[in-house]
Amino acid sequence: MGRLLDAKIALPPTQKLRPTEVVIQYEPAYAHADTKLTQQVRQFDHDESMCRNLFRDAHHALDELGPCASDLVWRRATKETGIIPGHDVDPMAEAAGDIRDLVDNWVFTMPNANPSSRGFNITPKFYRLIQVLKACEPHGDNFRGIIFVQRRSVAVVMADLLRTISDDLGFLRPFALTGKLPVINIHNQLDVWQSFETGKYNLLVLTNSLEDLDLPPSLLVVRYNACESQLSYAYACARTCRPSGRLVHMVEKGNDTHRRILSQLSEGAFSDRWIDVVIHNGAVSSPPISLTETWYPSRTDDEDDLRSEPYIEDPIAGGRLYEQDAIPALYRLTANVEKASSSGRPLLVTKEGAGSQNTREWSCTVMLPLGLPLEYVSGPTCLTPAHARRSAAYEACVQLFEYGAFDHSLFPAPQRLELTASAALATDQVSGNRCYPRKRTQFWTNSIRLSCRHLFPFIVCVEGRDADFAPILILTRQPLPHIPPFRLFFPGMSETIRNLRGPPLVVDEQRLEALRLFTLRICRAISNKPFCCSVEKMAYIFAPLKPPQHGNFQTIESIDFGHLLDYIPWDIVRLAGKGWMARFDLDDLRSSPDSVRDIIIQDRLVEFTRRYYAVRLRQDLTPLSKPEDSPREVEYANLVEYCKAWRKGFEGLVDYTQPLVEVSQAAVAGNHLNPSFRPFTEPAKAAVKYLIPELSAKFTIPASTFRTALILPSITRRIEDFLIVHELNGSLFNHSIHADLLFAAISAPSAGFEVDYERLELFGDSFLKYLASAYVFVTNPAQHEGALHAARQRIISNKVLMQSADRTGLPQYVQSKPFSHKLWNPPNFTVDSLPPSNNVEPTGSGDEGSGVAGISHVDTSASHDGPELLVNVLNSESADPRVRRKKNSRDDNATQWLGDKTIADVTEAIIGAAYLSGGRDNALQAAKALQVPIPLAQQWHDFRRKALAPPSAVTRPLRQGTTEAVEAIIGHRFDHPHLLAQALTHASIEGYDATCYERLEFLGDAILDFMVVRHIYSRDEKLSPGAMTLLKGAMVSNSALAAVCVSCGLHKYLHFDSYTLATVFETYSRQLELKQKQETEAAEREGRNIGQYWLDVEPPKALSDIVESVIGAIYVSDGFTSDGTEEFFSRVLKPFYDRHITLKTLSHHPTKILFELLQSHGCQQFELVKERCDSAQEARCDCVIHQITLASAVGGTAQAAGRAASILALDALQGDPGFMSRTCDCRGKWPSHKAHPAVIDKMLAVEMEEEDIVLAPAQ
Repeated sequence: MGRLLDAKIALPPTQKLRPTEVVIQYEPAYAHADTKLTQQVRQFDHDESMCRNLFRDAHHALDELGPCASDLVWRRATKETGIIPGHDVDPMAEAAGDIRDLVDNWVFTMPNANPSSRGFNITPKFYRLIQVLKACEPHGDNFRGIIFVQRRSVAVVMADLLRTISDDLGFLRPFALTGKLPVINIHNQLDVWQSFETGKYNLLVLTNSLEDLDLPPSLLVVRYNACESQLSYAYACARTCRPSGRLVHMVEKGNDTHRRILSQLSEGAFSDRWIDVVIHNGAVSSPPISLTETWYPSRTDDEDDLRSEPYIEDPIAGGRLYEQDAIPALYRLTANVEKASSSGRPLLVTKEGAGSQNTREWSCTVMLPLGLPLEYVSGPTCLTPAHARRSAAYEACVQLFEYGAFDHSLFPAPQRLELTASAALATDQVSGNRCYPRKRTQFWTNSIRLSCRHLFPFIVCVEGRDADFAPILILTRQPLPHIPPFRLFFPGMSETIRNLRGPPLVVDEQRLEALRLFTLRICRAISNKPFCCSVEKMAYIFAPLKPPQHGNFQTIESIDFGHLLDYIPWDIVRLAGKGWMARFDLDDLRSSPDSVRDIIIQDRLVEFTRRYYAVRLRQDLTPLSKPEDSPREVEYANLVEYCKAWRKGFEGLVDYTQPLVEVSQAAVAGNHLNPSFRPFTEPAKAAVKYLIPELSAKFTIPASTFRTALILPSITRRIEDFLIVHELNGSLFNHSIHADLLFAAISAPSAGFEVDYERLELFGDSFLKYLASAYVFVTNPAQHEGALHAARQRIISNKVLMQSADRTGLPQYVQSKPFSHKLWNPPNFTVDSLPPSNNVEPTGSGDEGSGVAGISHVDTSASHDGPELLVNVLNSESADPRVRRKKNSRDDNATQWLGDKTIADVTEAIIGAAYLSGGRDNALQAAKALQVPIPLAQQWHDFRRKALAPPSAVTRPLRQGTTEAVEAIIGHRFDHPHLLAQALTHASIEGYDATCYERLEFLGDAILDFMVVRHIYSRDEKLSPGAMTLLKGAMVSNSALAAVCVSCGLHKYLHFDSYTLATVFETYSRQLELKQKQETEAAEREGRNIGQYWLDVEPPKALSDIVESVIGAIYVSDGFTSDGTEEFFSRVLKPFYDRHITLKTLSHHPTKILFELLQSHGCQQFELVKERCDSAQEARCDCVIHQITLASAVGGTAQAAGRAASILALDALQGDPGFMSRTCDCRGKWPSHKAHPAVIDKMLAVEMEEEDIVLAPAQ
């Protein structure tokens, strides 16, 4: 096909399925202003309201094809009726007429394809395409070609342009194939096929959305737009003749994004089996290999056509999946499932049949792999095979979605608006903090539009506590995504919350109303607020489930979802919906003592009051008894006398012989997401232990269900947290980050959750330093260390990271506020403002302290739970002053104040989470998504391609044998030994430019930082950020690296020319050897690990620099891959660190480390308590944190006991990383955790007997 197509074969075919591939590079286009015609049209349509689509199409044609094509958009619009709309109302009608007149009378220029001409009016990209097509002229009538473009408007105008260039391309007969007609109309499809085969058309220009059409293979296939889709590439290969055909990729010269896209198509990154799948239209099994698809479609051209098409919508992010998206989505789904099932079945089975009036029809059956709830799905009959496949695939997606088996990551992401200004609503001029909106999940809003008859089950249970916590069913209108198990916290303990999703249920109206009333009852009881809501507005519905021992199942996994409604105790549902309480039947109570099991008792006949768990029935006690174990009645002869004294309106009992019920006070709702959970503290008074049944009432919700209900606010908040995480993951990161890691990354310590971003921030900070160092090293090949450092700061400074994240809209996703259970309000629930009835009892009357402070005791009988309970929310807020008072706090919950550093920390944490989820390239893409300013890097391989290594000619040769000796130490061979020479050549060598040495040291320092932090992160998985920082500082310090250098022998091979330096090295080595021997003997005597023996010896900086520069040299020599540096770390550094640098060996005095660690956590309530033991020769020391003794030790002196207790405390904190989170709540009580440094200094000074010690406050 000529020299042009043979010149740049970038992807040679390694298998028969791949055609010969050619990469055609084009120069970047200059930024074009709108053409004169477009500018004049805008004078008649200033706001682009009449011709919005045409302005858009003209802009796309200008970018892709050039000014000539942009004008042709307007000319074509005047020829097609209705493209430029007419209007009946002036002045719109007049303006539309003026536009048509302007275009009709415009003098259009012909395309000029001469780049040296002043009239050149096409883009360099389109010019290169013309050259490619011209090279195909020798094929004559045998030529057939296909050009895939992204947009329909570009396809149409491109075909028009190619027709007009008759001088050079007269052999071409182009035809633009767009729209849905070729898919659904067999006559249109056959006409195109026959015209293409016979040569009526020999060049088809079609959009990527039609790539699954049945088209004959062609000699030339051009991918005009670089599309990040391996499936589109497979279609292009399938449409290319083999072996004579050519597949052309058009990429912009110097565009790293295009280069990265091509790299995803190389052997090893893409399986050729996908080409076989699309060749056979899915009639062969899908390979168990994931497809790389950037799921951000450009549908701007198709919006009008798709507006009337059916779709399914992602309830999390709002992305819509149409019929044309179904096959790619199904391929992605089955590829992931096939990894586990390996069923080997074909995905799409298409069959031809006879329809009415002898028409040909096709139908398709989707054969789903094992592991999905459906085995197969049959689609409707269609008039074309392509439409049959699309329809069946779409039907399969719909049914899988209805079963909750269609993951939200399979939806195309909605178009994201680019922010041009900060999203901050206000700025505090004193603190510098900014006010941002808080992200609310779209899930409930998107779900509420659907019918409430079709509900998806989501079962939650407390693992291993089924007897105390009954499982509860949450019914939603759309399926919730996968939510990983999470922990909730109770005083002194934590419980794991597990969940299970199931296929949808159909609930009849009667049962639905019963569930609505039960949901209202349970929400009112949780919050002690008179909530109301219609079933049409309920985002979710609660239902009780029988405990496993009563529900014919052992665990929630064994539930038969086909009969899930049978597991619901409908008698309890209806009883709770009918009213909040039931009176005791005293005869039944006497005859059935077990009837008080699993019940809740209220001591007042009002809805909102204290509740108690029934412990047991005491038939040995009556109201005339005086229980000895009940302090409340100690001053009274019996319970009746107590009631006479305290119960308002008490007129005696009907039955004075009735048994009493022993009770314990029920808990109230709280924030169970905070590890330092503190239960509600009652005022100091005698607790209630016995209640008289006749004066009490049974709450209609069982105790086991109510216990679970009390944690529903925390559970629903955690569900909403993960919904927000999934939305962020899809909108910015293409679902490439693990959800649990991303949740931790956006959670600030101030939120008080179990996890926060601090560990990930430290990890991400070190990776970002590593990334930025490699970037500036490569992009500034001649700059010295100082300039590189300044350039790096312009990438990683907190200000830059904050501004970059702000542009992406990240701050709204940050979780910085603690969960407030008092503000918990299910979506669309309103507070009833019923006037006080005869049953209203003023707060404070009745029993001593009975009732809940601030809540009116409204008796809501069954009649109040019906439709008349619903009131207009605006009226209720204006009628109820309590609601008005709390309105501001609710509004404040929709915003949050964030510091710039917090946003920067979250950015770094997300990058760290991305690395842990998918490695360095994934972290690089996350940094790009967060707009970190590294424009010249699209993938890690770019560093190797763009790096300019210093030439070997400027390097002073090393002594013979040096390279081999160093390679033996580090366990890795140098591909470019002259880089090692640069790393080992000291500035004292005459005539040597130290720039190369300093640059390698700069790069090696960042690489070492990252490897150290990664090692600490993986070695101590739960270590607090403060402890990680202490360990990292110790490991990368100059003194530690100098000791490593001498320990492994690298210092022997430094090339220098200075007698003074030689003397310093010799002296340091001798002193270090002596200190090591002394520390080893002391450690053996004291039965401890060998610590940091090098701390008291001043190290020469040149020795620590050697380690860093050698690491940098290894990295550059290996082409910016980490194999060599990893080997050096694992062979030399890791054993040294594990042997000498742990929390217990971190310094000579563990108390200093312990106090620094506690201070970094923000703790302000800790002390070492010392006392003399009974034996005068021994002292005891207790390490006390928040009045809890963490560790104790006995020693011959107070100092020895303190040292031993500190060592044990460090060991305890390392073994129980969650201790501080559960115990310390200082950060929530004080605005700054840096308080009291002087107190800590004094404690240290006394402990260490060094009054002049000053401990710097934690950063």
